[in-house]
Order: sequence, then C-alpha cells, then structure tokens
Amino acid sequence: MRQHYWELRGLGVELVAAANDTPETNAALREQLDLPFMLLADTEAEVARAYGAFHENEHRGRQIARVAMFLIGSAAREQRILWEYVGPTSRHRPAPSRLAEEAQRALGRRELLVSVVVPSTWQVEQSIAGLHQPPLGFARTPQPPPERAVLLQRDYLRELAMQSEAEVQRLTEEGWTLAAVTPEYAGAQAIGQRYVFRRGA
Repeated sequence: MRQHYWELRGLGVELVAAANDTPETNAALREQLDLPFMLLADTEAEVARAYGAFHENEHRGRQIARVAMFLIGSAAREQRILWEYVGPTSRHRPAPSRLAEEAQRALGRRELLVSVVVPSTWQVEQSIAGLHQPPLGFARTPQPPPERAVLLQRDYLRELAMQSEAEVQRLTEEGWTLAAVTPEYAGAQAIGQRYVFRRGA
C-alpha cells in the first residue's frame, strides 16, 4: 500500500491501518517499513470484531484479524461503508488498484484511472535474500534449513509479485486502456514498472 498511498490521497482517501499489536510494536513496524499512513493498535481486536474481520478460528488463541479493507464515507456522506473486503486468510487481499477503482466509483468519477506496480524479478529476489540478513536476525547458513518465517515471507513476496501481474491481466481483459508504463523507483533505484490504466465509468 505504501507505493499507492499518494495515489489514494490524491483521490481524497485517508488511509488508516489497524493491527492487533501493541502501539510500541506498531510504531516500530511503521518506522522499519517507512509507512506514510497511521497504524493504529487494536490489541483486543475490538475494531476487527466490530467490522466482522476477526479471525474466530485462529490457533493458539491469538487476537488476530483477517486481512480486510473498508472504504468509509466522510461525515458528509453519512460515514457509511461504501465498499468492503474481508479475506478468508492473511494471504488473500485485493490489489491496491482495486481500492483506488472502488474509491473513484464511490466518488462518482466519470473516468477511472488506476495503476499497478509490477516489481522486477531482481527486486523480488533481492527482498527475499534480504530476509537472511540483519536486522531481521535470520542467519545465513546452509544448515539447518531457513526459519519457517523466512519461508512464509519468501512465498508471500512471490505471491504479491504474481498478484500484480494478474491485476494487469485482469484490467486488460476487462477492457481498460493502458495509458502509460513508467519505471517505479525506491529512491534512486528502479524496482519495477508502474502500469497506468484508464476507463470510462
């Protein structure tokens, strides 16, 4: 979401995230990932329960929410839910471009404009290799096998890359017009490409 934050802000959408961790943990995560949006602490999962996103069957009794997104209208729009998504697991989430699309529809835009960031294979593999480096604390050794957390994160990073490719395919098949393809940068480093699509509402 970080790469799409300013696109959403440009639409007048204020992005706020909530996680079931402590304020201190969330603050550290926000700093580590350089997140430009607020990360609220829902330690007792009260918000997750209120929005029907609490993971009722989570093992070990953890207070954890499923991945969920809600587009909520402003006070002028009665603060009602305009669009929502609650995933069955933590790995199921809509593409950020879908959120931008639904926000524009809710705002009554006549022309829709969305973008999809497709990371380069090199960037994905570099991110995976970085899991074995400090400060995450996973040792680079051939034996024993990498921590389960590293394996899960590795698979997740690859899934996100495949999801962005699939989103480009979805938009193309649904008749969106490819308006531009530009390099995507993190600082001075090119990390992939941004595909911009346009469509009449």
